[in-house]
Amino acid sequence: MLFFGENNAILHTFPNFQLDYFDKSNPYQRWTDRISSIEGNLNIFSFYNKVINTISNTIPEPFKLNQDLSRVDTSGNMVIALREAILNMLMHADYYGSSPIVANVFINYYEFTNPGKMKISPKDFFTTNNSKTRNPIISKLFIQMGKGERAGHGGEKIYESAINNDYRVPIINTDNKQTKLKIWKVDYADSFSGEEISEREREILKCIVSNGSRELSHKQIEDETKLSRSIVSRTLSSLIEKGIIIKSGNARSTKYGILHTEEQLFAQLQVMPSILRKMINNK
Repeated sequence: MLFFGENNAILHTFPNFQLDYFDKSNPYQRWTDRISSIEGNLNIFSFYNKVINTISNTIPEPFKLNQDLSRVDTSGNMVIALREAILNMLMHADYYGSSPIVANVFINYYEFTNPGKMKISPKDFFTTNNSKTRNPIISKLFIQMGKGERAGHGGEKIYESAINNDYRVPIINTDNKQTKLKIWKVDYADSFSGEEISEREREILKCIVSNGSRELSHKQIEDETKLSRSIVSRTLSSLIEKGIIIKSGNARSTKYGILHTEEQLFAQLQVMPSILRKMINNK
């Protein structure tokens, strides 16, 4: 019923059933586009088809060239990541819950929210192939129709997309009421608003981010940014105080880098083959 049924029939059994998609990427408008199961008489399958076609048009396509001056595709794996996020939201939602299932498009990120606590730990979502779904029939229908990855591999694909596109890594949080997944479409430095960091802080943060997982010394940051030692020192101290970067080592061995959680480091190991392919393609 939930998958193919008429909306009125679904509401008779699941009175709080509501699926919403909002494009809120324009800061001057409440939203510029909406897809709703209430207004469109949609079930899970028809909602999915409408949303995946619409959200794909919001993917940024930065112009990238490799060393051979060939254009590098940066949108293909983002389409897969968004598809897996939508499927995860619909497959694992608690349809007896009181809140709607919502996909939001913002300026710098996508956000997917569904009622119900995850069946696995958030720290395992991007690294495990063990899937524990709340709605096995819905999951099976999607997979049989070829709409998703093998069971348990969606989180890996979402993380892999961020690594391949040099975007800030995704975040997933869950509690007894809901699960929320955030997928960024900008790098770590650009994921912070102008109210959170200054342009000077963003400049130095971009310098650190551009070196991947390699930490930089104070002198290396000075050389790359062409900023004075005093300005670099003040800016690094501010970024550390805000919890945006970390400092390791002492004296001349002091380095600065991005904080990575244990699960993020493990997820990066999982997608290492993709990272190596990316390095080879960019040569």
